[in-house]
Amino acid sequence: MEIIHTPFGIDDPYFIVQGYEREPREPLEGDRVKVSFVTDPMVVGQRAWIEVQSDGKRYKRRAQYQLNHGGKAHWEVNIDGESAGVTVRYRFIAGRGPSTYVTSEWYEYTVCKWIEAKRFLSLKNNRLTVNRSDATSCDCLKEAYLLTDGKELYDLKIILEREEGERFYGLGEHFDAITIPEGEERYIHVYDQYKVQRSRGYAPVPFILSDRGRAILIDTGFLSSFKIDGSKITLSVYTKGCSIEGTEIQFWKEDSPLKAIEKIHKIARPCPPPLWALGPWLSANQWNSQKKVMEVLRETVQRDLPATTLVIEAWADEQTFYIFNGAEYDPVSGDDKFSLKDFRFREPWPDPVEMINKLHERGIRLVLWQIPVIKSFDESTPQPAIDIRYGSSRGYFARTRDGSDYRIPAARWHEGNVVVDFYNEEAAKWWASKREYLVEELGVDGFKTDGGEHLWGRDTLTAAGSAAKVRNTYPERYFETVSGILREEGILFSRAGYTRSPAHTLFWVGDEDSTWEALRDNITAGLNVSISGNPFWGWDIAGFSGEVPTMELYRRSIELAVFTPIFQLHSEDSGDPSPSSERTPWNLAKAWKDESIIDYYRNFASLRMTLSPYIYRESLHAAQASLPLTLPLFLIEKDNDPEGLAYLFGRDMVVSPAVDEEMKERRVFLPEGQWVNLWNGRTHSEQIVIEGDRTEVFLRKGALIPLSIPPEGTLFGTNWSQEETGLLFVGSEFPENLEVLPSSPARRLARISGVESGIIKIEWREIE
Repeated sequence: MEIIHTPFGIDDPYFIVQGYEREPREPLEGDRVKVSFVTDPMVVGQRAWIEVQSDGKRYKRRAQYQLNHGGKAHWEVNIDGESAGVTVRYRFIAGRGPSTYVTSEWYEYTVCKWIEAKRFLSLKNNRLTVNRSDATSCDCLKEAYLLTDGKELYDLKIILEREEGERFYGLGEHFDAITIPEGEERYIHVYDQYKVQRSRGYAPVPFILSDRGRAILIDTGFLSSFKIDGSKITLSVYTKGCSIEGTEIQFWKEDSPLKAIEKIHKIARPCPPPLWALGPWLSANQWNSQKKVMEVLRETVQRDLPATTLVIEAWADEQTFYIFNGAEYDPVSGDDKFSLKDFRFREPWPDPVEMINKLHERGIRLVLWQIPVIKSFDESTPQPAIDIRYGSSRGYFARTRDGSDYRIPAARWHEGNVVVDFYNEEAAKWWASKREYLVEELGVDGFKTDGGEHLWGRDTLTAAGSAAKVRNTYPERYFETVSGILREEGILFSRAGYTRSPAHTLFWVGDEDSTWEALRDNITAGLNVSISGNPFWGWDIAGFSGEVPTMELYRRSIELAVFTPIFQLHSEDSGDPSPSSERTPWNLAKAWKDESIIDYYRNFASLRMTLSPYIYRESLHAAQASLPLTLPLFLIEKDNDPEGLAYLFGRDMVVSPAVDEEMKERRVFLPEGQWVNLWNGRTHSEQIVIEGDRTEVFLRKGALIPLSIPPEGTLFGTNWSQEETGLLFVGSEFPENLEVLPSSPARRLARISGVESGIIKIEWREIE
């Protein structure tokens, strides 16, 4: 018989493992503690009890049987409350009688209490630090408390005054709203929430800003939270038994929300994408062979559907994640790395060199999927086991407190796999070296760096300490490692993230359904990350999960994606689903028996190519100015409803997304000046009332928009080029003074001359 008890579960703030945990996980003074445990297997006539030692006391108490679940008996028993500083030890005994009794290991906790914290805090240059030896006056804090067991300092809780009517935004990725809801504790915890994420995020940031220009950053890897409630703002940091000393919180009070946003962007230091990454991307999890990829390329070229990037997720052996599936090779020692010549490529990827060359010949870059784990399950491919044995012997993986390799817990993504410890510099170099041939010899252009949410529980250790301290920052080290093997214009495309992730990677807002609700949630999440220091984001257009989207959802999503930082099609189903779940336009045409969607997609993919020089220019400006590329319009014109999701796309475009199946009348308050509707050419200023179900786009009158001119010269003209060859003057007359034109390689200038085929018509002339 085995007795199973996990006092902290896996330290998941959202989910308690029923039947196994202690509640509360970290008892406070006077708390009666409910302890749950399991005996495996369940045996008729079983009994169980707890033995407790605390402050000189010792007692036994019978446990109460709860249920038999899956052949395991679940039990509960209570431990009496104690005073702060008392260490409580307990263990379990179970069996049918003395001859069958089994005894568990000892578990323990020390009872804590909250104390007034200001004498342990130092506030200098708007930076608050937990510091026993250098405390200063902290009059700006309404209240402050620290959790202690009488020896160490643990959790921190700070309460600030909230101005009447002050609204808050930020927190990085969350899907439920732009304005942070009142009365809810919002955790900042890098979390793999599969769909319907609401307040949970793969890429949260412990940063908030208000409409009054106030901003706060909890600059830590610990779990933290914010709660906006009535007249107060509560900030909390949860260290899970680690010392909190040295933790920093930054405060700013600026003249405007934009100035506050600049602060987090300067810390995040987002890296703008190369021009090629701003064109249409193609991806589907079912593309698991070279034959399928070549078929996608054939369809794309034959149907004349512009693309600049193709992502392959199902390319690797699913164990090392750096060897093509089906490749034959002679195993190498764990400290060695492969070169291209070491592989004998076979189906399903018989010739990656030829495949990549053919993609590059069409101007399409290749991005390969990655994950920071290694697994070994197939003895016919010995390299994974060799790598795991070597990495384990060198301490290259996260570990447990007994020194063994940490394995991802059951029921979590990639359960049972080892996780690379990127805080160990030698481990990071070793892991990256295995992938160098992909870039240096094959010419891979980037990696889709998936995962990063794998460090569960305070007893999981890295070279930088407990996962309690580094779980949130782990993706940053992962991305930093992979970026080190990229070429100059290489990219990463990631789902997880934290405060400083944007310095190394572009971002997508995670896994979602093909539904209208998910469309709104995705755009909400994208705008939230953009004001939290992460401006270069995309989403799986029209959703990636389930059956193919409706034609209307697909059309509107394609239309809107033109005016978001990253334009990517992707689908979830692997293998050979029937019917196919690809989100490619030809598969939508087949699914809905409507070929018109192919022409529709071509128009908007071409428009994206044509606008690429503008998006590139504005991406560079956003990074330099420390502002979002997609800037929510309510931060410029406060009369706009934040949940209306209108935003500036660069400096010269306003976008009002149509994200609901049945759009209600919506009002947009435009920035100063006049704005020309991209679709119908009408000019607007100040307030506009929008009716209808399309995303409305407005161009700043008088602006010069750099373009890549399609061969036929129209905005919907088929275009495979991103080269800046023209400038669109947003107006009906050419500008009189050409000397004011910005430095540009363009040799042609356009004006608006009317409307044609559902978009403004433009007239070109040469720039002399």
